[in-house]
Amino acid sequence: MPELRSALASSYAVGAFGLKQEPPAVILRECAPRCLIQLSGWPDSFGLICERITSHLAVRVPVDCLTATAHENVTIFRVGPTRLWLVCGGDCGHRLRDFFAAFDATEAVVTEIDHSRTVIRVRGPEVRTLLNRGLPIDLENGAFPEHVFVQSVIHHVPVLVHRLPSQTDPVFDLYVPREYAVTFWEWLIEAAAPLGGRVEGKEA
Repeated sequence: MPELRSALASSYAVGAFGLKQEPPAVILRECAPRCLIQLSGWPDSFGLICERITSHLAVRVPVDCLTATAHENVTIFRVGPTRLWLVCGGDCGHRLRDFFAAFDATEAVVTEIDHSRTVIRVRGPEVRTLLNRGLPIDLENGAFPEHVFVQSVIHHVPVLVHRLPSQTDPVFDLYVPREYAVTFWEWLIEAAAPLGGRVEGKEA
């Protein structure tokens, strides 16, 4: 498979920006490339496909399009009634690809879409303030708890926003179409500057 290269290479500058304060109100980081597989099933057989995935990967397929499920390095998003995204970090991508290589078109359409998304992690005490400058959704704990995700638009860019478990400040992963990654990144930097931000080195 071709090497996954960052869409943000020309715009990524590590360090503090905007309002100077410690600790920074918002921390941004591009995540390492991930295996991202989209599965589109058929209504009559989708339930059986979900059972097969759960049995093989030990991850329960979500029952709705609001809450992601995860086990070890595999996360599953139900992005449509019969459509899933399966995300894997680290070295488990081969496991996912080998498993789905056994599917044929009569069962489901499986597409590797790794290159199609840039994943940006945002965290910090003011991360909700930052996201709500472009996202008209309540991100407070009661309305948007850990593991919840939403597909929406920020700064005219379609984005999947996923809240991760965290011990302190809230943490979100943003899945952004690669072709809009630079524009979206520039918007994030501009929107976070008045709060005080820092860009961390890219995830290894």
